[in-house]
Amino acid sequence: MTELSFWKSVKNIAEAGKRAVLTVVFDAKESTPGKQGFKMIVDEDGNIQGSVGGGIMEHEVIKECLEIFGRPAAENYFKRYNHYGDAPGSTGMICCGSQIIGFAEVGKKDLSVLTEVEEAAEKNFGGVLTISRANFIFSNREKQSKKYNFDENEWKYSEVVGLKERIYIFGGGHVGLSISRIMAMLDFRVTVIEKRKDIFTLIGNDFADEIINEDYVKYSDRIIEDDFSYVVIVTPSHSHDKEVLRAVIGKRVRYIGMMGSKAKVKTIFEELGGEGIPEELLNKVHSPIGLPINSRTPDEIAVSIAAEIINVKNSMFF
Repeated sequence: MTELSFWKSVKNIAEAGKRAVLTVVFDAKESTPGKQGFKMIVDEDGNIQGSVGGGIMEHEVIKECLEIFGRPAAENYFKRYNHYGDAPGSTGMICCGSQIIGFAEVGKKDLSVLTEVEEAAEKNFGGVLTISRANFIFSNREKQSKKYNFDENEWKYSEVVGLKERIYIFGGGHVGLSISRIMAMLDFRVTVIEKRKDIFTLIGNDFADEIINEDYVKYSDRIIEDDFSYVVIVTPSHSHDKEVLRAVIGKRVRYIGMMGSKAKVKTIFEELGGEGIPEELLNKVHSPIGLPINSRTPDEIAVSIAAEIINVKNSMFF
């Protein structure tokens, strides 16, 4: 379920005038079924969207939500769920971790906030959603460097919403098309940059949010530099790959990957090193790109690249 579709569901419930409880994994330690930021909405009719991890623990969270509907509206609160087998106070799960899950009742009173969140997700401009004991608020002016923040002592949870991870794919050939398909499914904002025009893999790419017919290096200046940006270099020639890598290697992005054989990568790295590109920058490039799964077809290569990007994206949470 995409972020946009989730918040649309929450807004629809509020517009219908139903009582609903938003549950959010405020924090997660060690091994847990639901990670920080996982969300679920439960309405008074027992309808459920999203997930906080599934299993016994999610069953208990749903039960908690249904019990809330039997009481008058109250302040938001959070509960800790420990998963240590038969230990006292454990859920019985044997994951050996713990989660703090927040419960916030949302409804018509929150429609303005939910409308802003939905708009931010639709337009991909982002903002910060904050949940505290008494508040459920959103600001499109506020910024925070981390995707999620939780201060248990201050009773404050906040997260960046409405801002997708962005992937810039330099090269619109077969591999670029396959990467577009899988990264769109993973809810990335996909931009394909291809200097060639009218190639059938570009014409048939219905998955990219943007297709840019422009010189690769010229476009590189438009890359947004932050931890939400990922760069994949899969142009039709090693010379173009080298030009793009030279242009992007110093940018502050979360990931840079370049496709190529070990021999090709070694040659390009040596040439760029000879031009004065520092070794520490070259060492940050994921090349040969993707996890080593003996991929051969464009779709298999795209799977290996997507898996590597997911690993990089989620590494900050583990």
